[in-house]
Amino acid sequence: MARRQQGSTGRVRPGQVDHVVSDFVPRYYQVYTVLQQRIREGEWSPEAPMPTEQEFAASFGVSRVTIRKALNMLQEEKLIDRQQGRGTFALPPPRRHNRANFSGLLENIVDFELHTKVRVLVFAKVALPEQIARSLECATGAPALKIVRVRSDNQTPFSYTTCYLPEPEADLISEESLGNRTVIATLAAAGVAATTAEQRLSATVAGVEVAKFLKLEVGAPLISMTRVVRNEDGRPVELIQALYRPDKYEYRVNLSRDNGGEAPRWTVKM
Repeated sequence: MARRQQGSTGRVRPGQVDHVVSDFVPRYYQVYTVLQQRIREGEWSPEAPMPTEQEFAASFGVSRVTIRKALNMLQEEKLIDRQQGRGTFALPPPRRHNRANFSGLLENIVDFELHTKVRVLVFAKVALPEQIARSLECATGAPALKIVRVRSDNQTPFSYTTCYLPEPEADLISEESLGNRTVIATLAAAGVAATTAEQRLSATVAGVEVAKFLKLEVGAPLISMTRVVRNEDGRPVELIQALYRPDKYEYRVNLSRDNGGEAPRWTVKM
């Protein structure tokens, strides 16, 4: 796909922010989200200045203060270079070493263990709530291990995960054996083989508690993932609910054509 190039006279598409992020998200964050995506798509050439603060303010229908806050965030991410007397220039996006392909079960385990760290918020036996118990095919109130953790890279926290393990898997993991590893890797080390998983992805926004731990504004957009992992017998052994910062994660999957059936269909290539 050819790169679109736009100089300082280029305009932001009117009304685009309102169709991308809900109105309850702060306006500067809405502007930041849209501009970040367009920079990553290569809309502006690094050789030509981007629109001015005044042009952006008119196009988005916001104040220059709002635009300046959004540009400050982009500058902190090294996505723009603001040069006095010359203008603002888009920069090639830096490589992200921690963007995980979470369509796979192991979620870049080696990279996670080597380059990220976790903060444990909850590690305790609990009685399963009704909805969680149903997903794990257990009785409501059955004992399970609940693990809530925040994972960070060397710059910022990027995921907030809540994991439930039913018995007997709940008794196979200690806080010491878990350490910095993913739960699925710790289960594998304990002899529990994960063979299949059901996974759902959606969008949500950060509540007060999650926003605090992920260092975001309340109402900031998040990627939501819920996954139920099953063992060789088909029994659920883990349920994980994860919230990811969208500037740190992407969903990526390989597809292959299956010619075995009467009609073509697409299947996930693991």
